[in-house]
Amino acid sequence: MIYVPDMQNYKCYVVLNSTTLRAYKQVPRNNSSIDYRDYYYTSNYLYQDGTQSFSNYSTLPVCLSNDVITNEVYYRNDFDSILIIFLIICIFCFLIPWKIFCRLFRRFN
Repeated sequence: MIYVPDMQNYKCYVVLNSTTLRAYKQVPRNNSSIDYRDYYYTSNYLYQDGTQSFSNYSTLPVCLSNDVITNEVYYRNDFDSILIIFLIICIFCFLIPWKIFCRLFRRFN
């Protein structure tokens, strides 16, 4: 499965190379200009917008099948990094202040 961040706004997805996924707002057809967004999925899904023109002599891209793409966050390429950052934030925001709070207000015997 390939994770796509914004599935509802785009109609066609094409894998350009090993680092880029292109999402078209419409299905590409001859004699048209179509807006697209390139997702760089090895760079935390940064994106760049653009417009591509197709003529009668253009080779139209083949869209990926809908059963290959998903918008489930568990399929993100950087999901492991997100979990590590979340764990670090939890430790610094909850565990350390809790330990300090417990030591400051512990009962004296």
